[in-house]
Amino acid sequence: MHETADFEVQPRVARSRTIPIAAVAICIFIVGMIASAPMAANLASDVPLVSRLMPSRDGAGPAGPVMLPGAFTYQQQRPLSCEYASVHIATTMVGQSISEYEIEAAVPLSPNPHWGYRGDIMGSWGNTDDYGVYHGPLASGLAQLGIPSHAWYGTTRDDLTGELDAGRPVVVWLGLWGDGGSVDEYTDDGTRFQLTTGMHVMVAYGYDDSGVSITDPGKAVYKEYDWATFMSLWNVM
Repeated sequence: MHETADFEVQPRVARSRTIPIAAVAICIFIVGMIASAPMAANLASDVPLVSRLMPSRDGAGPAGPVMLPGAFTYQQQRPLSCEYASVHIATTMVGQSISEYEIEAAVPLSPNPHWGYRGDIMGSWGNTDDYGVYHGPLASGLAQLGIPSHAWYGTTRDDLTGELDAGRPVVVWLGLWGDGGSVDEYTDDGTRFQLTTGMHVMVAYGYDDSGVSITDPGKAVYKEYDWATFMSLWNVM
């Protein structure tokens, strides 16, 4: 599975930091709404943690590119641990480094990725049986580890750039195989949830007029997506 320094690591109890998490899916900003998959996260929503690494820009957009300091490449440790790897990247960027294994231990298992990790983390990427997890369980796990975060659905370009303007790396869920790979499944109690083939999670750490800068734990590389491509992949979720 594949959705962000020059900072000294601080004791986790010393500061309250929030990471944004964005979710792909329908247009709702309510944490806990189970409808589709997550697009992004503030480490507070669909998974990104928010840290004020740069000053906010009070209203008008930035005059030039926004690039958060401290972004780095990191190789996820298991075939399907991109969510946990992205949390590691984002939390490290805000001086509250959480390892893949720490956040994994705080997330339950569940057939519904809104409730816990779905499938075998050592499975093959791209299918919906061995799959991964959405922002809600990550936010809960981060709270257990002393890091506040929030997740949101139905995000827009302005939502993403607003978080980055405020200095917060954003964990994003992308549907890399495009439209047509999403299916609805149901829990035993009838709760509907969305699964998407080719789903991957990465960290957005910057942007400019041309597109978004990403660090991808799937291959430990930096990527640049133009806005049209990024939004299309983001909206698949």
